[in-house]
Amino acid sequence: MIDWNYDLIRTINNHYNRILNPSVDLFYFIRNFEEIYRMSISDEVLLPDIFHDVMLYTLNNVNARNKIIISEEEQFILDNILEQKRVIQQEKRQKAYEEGLDAYYKFIVDEVIEFVELYPFWSQLIIRKQ
Repeated sequence: MIDWNYDLIRTINNHYNRILNPSVDLFYFIRNFEEIYRMSISDEVLLPDIFHDVMLYTLNNVNARNKIIISEEEQFILDNILEQKRVIQQEKRQKAYEEGLDAYYKFIVDEVIEFVELYPFWSQLIIRKQ
């Protein structure tokens, strides 16, 4: 069981809902975390950067991904394929951050939108405002 820090996640979720349009539903992500995480590994698709942050928001400070038992094959994919993609993702995040908050927030949202375009059945990860 993952001991999510609901207070912290609620605070961050509310903050993003105020400033981002569209926004990201972090609660939808944590409610469906294991399924989304496993699917991303099996498809060799890197999760959006913001979700890597959310995986750290636990009460016991244990990354949520470390609470999921995975196969040797899945671990191989994580170590040899997704980790390389993650390094590139972190470089893009840093570049966006250095360009300013608008670029950084656009980076966050664009990654989730791309993920949802790939997996339309996870469309509730995006909150579209009028």
